[in-house]
Amino acid sequence: QELHFKNRYWHDNCFRCFKCYTSLVNEPFMLRENNKVWCSNCTAAEDAPRCKGCFKPIIAGDQTVEYKKMVWHKDCFTCSQCKQVIGSGSFFPKGDEFYCVSCHEHKFAKTCAKCKNPITSGGLTYQEQPWHSECFICSNCKKQLGGKRFTAVEDQFYCVECYKECVAKKCAGCKNPITGM
Repeated sequence: QELHFKNRYWHDNCFRCFKCYTSLVNEPFMLRENNKVWCSNCTAAEDAPRCKGCFKPIIAGDQTVEYKKMVWHKDCFTCSQCKQVIGSGSFFPKGDEFYCVSCHEHKFAKTCAKCKNPITSGGLTYQEQPWHSECFICSNCKKQLGGKRFTAVEDQFYCVECYKECVAKKCAGCKNPITGM
């Protein structure tokens, strides 16, 4: 049996997809570059956008992640540091790299002078060192000192009240704290 299309002829067993060699007898096909015939599946895959992770085609139904006109299969969108799948989770872009929240914190966030954990938001600076607000506290009463008056004594911090009560020298005459405040 003979098949023909646009002045080209094939044996029925020779009429196959140029890419995957599937028989095209009674199947949809497309004539592509260099007059090669392709099945609809290979045509769709060839014309599909490519994943930035694995470079394979993204076909209809694939779960994807899109960012700045780039697209990945969901499982190909991974952290540049730990290589774990970010998928549709939160991430931080840095140039051409992407970081999961944990790796971004460890690689780029400042670490607290007291607890050594990353400071992800807020915080304060004292003597050019970063602190969590909840770590920069009075050594005695544990109140947060950010934005308040305090005194530092030998790497310990005291609010005004605790300094007067616990640290300041007392006057031998009136017994009140001697402070410069």
